[in-house]
Amino acid sequence: MDPTIVELWQFDTDSRFTVQATAAKALMAEPGAREDVTVEQAADLLFCLLSPELYLLFVRDRGWTHERWEQWAYTTLCSQLCSD
Repeated sequence: MDPTIVELWQFDTDSRFTVQATAAKALMAEPGAREDVTVEQAADLLFCLLSPELYLLFVRDRGWTHERWEQWAYTTLCSQLCSD
């Protein structure tokens, strides 16, 4: 595991969001990231779309396979965070 992430996870009161915000900052600095999406918006998208609650709604409650959810999450995040 990345020591920086482990450190954030252990000491922050909202560790899941902190990890997603750190990932968003790195992702939005990459070539191909949408210029009209802020790091804050990207963090919110990652936090919500990759939440265990949403995963369980699709997989447990709606009967999606893990693979179907994974493909949906990937496609959705790409469309929201990546330029064409």
